[in-house]
Amino acid sequence: MYEKDPIKIFVVEDDPTYTKFLRYVLALNPDFETEFYATGKECIDNLYKQPSVITLDYSLPDMAGEKVLKAIREFNPDIGVIIISAQDKIGTAVELLKAGAFDYIT
Repeated sequence: MYEKDPIKIFVVEDDPTYTKFLRYVLALNPDFETEFYATGKECIDNLYKQPSVITLDYSLPDMAGEKVLKAIREFNPDIGVIIISAQDKIGTAVELLKAGAFDYIT
């Protein structure tokens, strides 16, 4: 029988309640291998683990989402990055999409 590799997902989120929710939802799919980080630095330091997808909070305690996105793009431009943010400024979303984000969700 054919077994496929799990999809490695990094979740970069500093809100503990939202992190708990995402941990629960993503654990429902056995095809996902998910790691959670509360800072941009933790995410960047673990890029060597080659995630397929990263959900990235725009506002992190240690650095801006743009800086993390730039580091991800420099490491591997093929990693899908989805920005998740409470702020809904269209200009910010457009700039992040131009910088290489796959999507921007408010």
